[in-house]
Amino acid sequence: MLVLFDVIIFIYGVYTIYSSVNMKKTRQLTNWFIGSGTVTTIRDVGGYIDYIYGRTLIMGAMASLFGIIGFINDYITPIHSIMKAAVLLFITVCIWFYITISRAKSKFW
Repeated sequence: MLVLFDVIIFIYGVYTIYSSVNMKKTRQLTNWFIGSGTVTTIRDVGGYIDYIYGRTLIMGAMASLFGIIGFINDYITPIHSIMKAAVLLFITVCIWFYITISRAKSKFW
């Protein structure tokens, strides 16, 4: 059961990175980052994209790494100390990313 969770976290990370790169390339926001129906309320779309691009890559990379570490821990071989550090780092990055998105919303919306 935890293997499924690890795979979902990994896919989330990969898709987040893909969406971020695509958003930067096309200069258009996707619903993945803002939710549906809120595109018209953003004052500075380009500034918002530039602000969250690198931070979103970090979040996606951390989620992918956490998914891989979790998969290895659950399916291949137990690596408890690394898994504990990965959980702590993942939670820290999630909190940091939430704060980043909140700041971006107050700055650009």
